[in-house]
Amino acid sequence: MSKRFLSCSLLLLLLHAAHPATPALAARATQGGTAVEKLKADVAKRAARKSRVTVKLQDGAKLKGRIGEAGADSFTVTDTRTGQSRTLAYSEVSQVKGQGLSKKAKIGIGLGIAAGALAILTAAALDSLGDSIPGP
Repeated sequence: MSKRFLSCSLLLLLLHAAHPATPALAARATQGGTAVEKLKADVAKRAARKSRVTVKLQDGAKLKGRIGEAGADSFTVTDTRTGQSRTLAYSEVSQVKGQGLSKKAKIGIGLGIAAGALAILTAAALDSLGDSIPGP
């Protein structure tokens, strides 16, 4: 009984320690300027890398392509299949998303795998210790 309790306690402790939600992160997420300023910063960052993006417009339409030029009032999205470019004002865009997983998502997946491996190793170690301890 005590081995099972100890292994469950260690597992809960590991899961709690690996949880990324902290008050500091939540406070940082709520800081920042207006939505257009955030959008401009995101577009500028992605334009420097010529990233592939999906742009969602205010009217619900979606465009896929690469960001070419980013100006003060607008930016250009070039469709990778057709080669057509379209200039979009920041005010007509609701969201710009990169394709693939974000860096934070990749780090979270890696931490989850590491926590799972550590839990398995801990359980195996506790099991092997239980075999060598004489019981009642």
